[in-house]
Amino acid sequence: MNGFNWKIDLRRWLNASRDISPQLADKIIVFFETAFEHTRCPQRAWFGIHPSRASLVVGGIYLAAIQRSGEDQGFWLLVDQQHPPIENIEYRPVKSTQKSRYPLIWAHSISLANLPNLIANAVLWGSFSAATEKVLVSPIASDRDSIQKRRKKKRLSEFWVGKIAQAANEQFQNAVLSALRDKPEMRRKRLETAQVIPNKIGIVSVSFARNPDVVAEVLFRANGYCEFCKNPAPFTRRADNSPYLEVHHIKMLAEGGEDTVANAVALCPNCHRQAHYA
Repeated sequence: MNGFNWKIDLRRWLNASRDISPQLADKIIVFFETAFEHTRCPQRAWFGIHPSRASLVVGGIYLAAIQRSGEDQGFWLLVDQQHPPIENIEYRPVKSTQKSRYPLIWAHSISLANLPNLIANAVLWGSFSAATEKVLVSPIASDRDSIQKRRKKKRLSEFWVGKIAQAANEQFQNAVLSALRDKPEMRRKRLETAQVIPNKIGIVSVSFARNPDVVAEVLFRANGYCEFCKNPAPFTRRADNSPYLEVHHIKMLAEGGEDTVANAVALCPNCHRQAHYA
């Protein structure tokens, strides 16, 4: 989200507390980063910082939280019934979920010094990940978007791009660069037998395994000019100094569009936004 840097805001909040060292602040950031990465409902989850706590919530329930003072002091993590024993971490039933189909549990410690025990436990994060799906059937998880916005929370899906998605995108961009370096006849020969309906890949939402040859061939065809406004690309790519254009599917893949050269155009960033939103 534009203008929002959760790490800076969180560190500023942590620095206001004298009993939180820079090393502990780093652990708290890793705690939330790990929670973001394992949350299976990013469209429903909201993150926010208030005077006494920082929390990731769905509806009226915390998925992950740091409470700096008061009766609920410490860290909290939502988990399902399959959770491992961890030294110095206690488990408490989440009362608001006990009558739902999936009763859930809090992993909690008053002392933030116990965070490393929690962060390092992969089994616990698997339990958390499962809980972020199961909690959605509970009435306490009903949408409260207007309340979250009023409290200046940010929707997780709007500012967090998971490491898996980042890696997939980097891999795809590298494949496009490799296809661009190939001779056009080699690329076009592969396109003749390429799969036109791409496989779906489950990341956080549904994505598509796009064909890098299609992107490379469309960029080659455009020759540095937007195929809508006909203006030259506004800048060059840092990676290889090639003209920066974005490849857009005329009929979107999500609507059954084919991943083919005929169904794609090279657009400047402005025309690409116009194609999606105007």
